[in-house]
Amino acid sequence: MSQSLLSQLWKQIQPSRHNKRQSTQTAKSTTILLQNSLVIEHGEQDSIQVVDNIDILIVDGIIKEVGKSIKPPPHAEVVDCSNKIISPGFINTHHHLWQTQLKGYGTDHCWLEYFSDDLLQSFNYTPRDIYLGQLAGCLEAIDAGTTFVLDHCHGCTSPEHSESAISAFSDSGIRGVFAYGETFLNLKKWDTESCVPNAMSISEPFIKHVEDLAQRDPFGNGRVNVGLSFDGYHMPQQEVERLFRRALKAGIKLITSHSGNFGPSVPKALEKYSLFPAPEDDYTIVISHGNYMDDGDFSILKKHRVPLACTPATEAQGSMGWHLLFEPGLISALGADCHCLTSSSLMQAARTALLFSRLQKTLELKEKGQKVDMFDHTSHGVFDKATIEAARAVGLESEIGSIAVGKRADILVF
Repeated sequence: MSQSLLSQLWKQIQPSRHNKRQSTQTAKSTTILLQNSLVIEHGEQDSIQVVDNIDILIVDGIIKEVGKSIKPPPHAEVVDCSNKIISPGFINTHHHLWQTQLKGYGTDHCWLEYFSDDLLQSFNYTPRDIYLGQLAGCLEAIDAGTTFVLDHCHGCTSPEHSESAISAFSDSGIRGVFAYGETFLNLKKWDTESCVPNAMSISEPFIKHVEDLAQRDPFGNGRVNVGLSFDGYHMPQQEVERLFRRALKAGIKLITSHSGNFGPSVPKALEKYSLFPAPEDDYTIVISHGNYMDDGDFSILKKHRVPLACTPATEAQGSMGWHLLFEPGLISALGADCHCLTSSSLMQAARTALLFSRLQKTLELKEKGQKVDMFDHTSHGVFDKATIEAARAVGLESEIGSIAVGKRADILVF
C-alpha cells in the first residue's frame, strides 16, 4: 500500500481514545428476531445438533429465546433467515493482530528467521502503524467469522503503541482480550552487532502500564478486556512472581504464554512457582503451541486443567512438529496465530488440523504396513475446538461459544 493511500486512510479513520472505563455507557435498547433458520446447537457433552426452522430472539445483545414460531415483540427488527445457517461465532484463542503489514513477508521463513526477521519488525512500527495493523487484523478476523479473539500482543514497543492497539481493537467491533506483553522494552544492548534484552528483570514502566490499563478496563463498551502475555520464564523466579502478583492484584483475568523449544518448560515453571489458578481463583492461564512438551508437561496441564491453544498452520510453518489439538485429556482450542503467514480463518485452521491429524495417522500405519480404515477425528469435533471448547479455554463458557438462552448473541448468519 502506498504512503499516500495510507495517509488518506488515516485521515478518514481516527482512532478513539479510551482513557476511561466504558462499561457505564448505555446504548439504545434493541430487539432482533431471527426467523426460520437452520441453527447449529450444542447438546450434552458438546454434541452438535443441527435444527431447522428455528427462531432466535435477541434483546440488547443477549439471546432471550430459542425455539419455533416465536412471536415478535413490539418494535422488534424481524430478519427472515430462511435458507440461512446460524452458527456460534468462532473463538480464536491465539492471534497476533498487529502483524497485518507483514502479510507474505515471512512465507519462506523458518521459526528462527521469524524471530529475527519478522517479530522484530515491530520496532519499525509507529503507533499509527500499530493502529492500522491491529484494526485490519481485527476486521480480517471478523470477515472470517471470528467474534472473539485472544490477542497475544508482543508488538507494542511503547505505551503509545499499546494505547493505539487497544483503540483499534475497540473500534473494530470484535470482542476479545488484549493480552499485553513486553517487547524488548528493557534492553541490555542494541547496536549494529546485537540485540540483547535484559534477561534478569521486567521493566517497572511496563508493569505500571499493565496496572494502569487493568484499572481502566474494560474498553470498547465492555467488549475488550486487558490481559497479560508473558514469555520470560528464563528470568529469576522472583521477577516472574512479581509480574504475576501485581498484574492479578490490578485485576488481570487472563494470562497467556507461548510454549516451544526455547527457554524452560512453561508448565513446570508455573507449577514450581505455584502460579496456576486454584479452583476458587478468577483468572485463567492459556498456553500456546506446546509441540515440544513431554509427558511431565502434559500431566501438569491435565492436573490443573490448563488449556492449550493450537495453531496447526503456523506450527507446521515453524517446523514445530505435529499439533496437539486432539491430545487425549487436554483442554485444547484453535488459534490462527500469525495472519502474516497464514489465514485468519478458524475454519481454515480446523481443516488444516484435520488434514494433519489424518496424515499423522496415515504415516504411523504406513510404517506398520497398514492402511487407515476410519478417521479418529471429525468435523464436528474440530468445530467444537473453535466454538464451545474455545470458550471454555478462555474462561467464558457461560457467555459465548454456543447458541443458548442467556449467552451473548455472538453468532454468524450465512
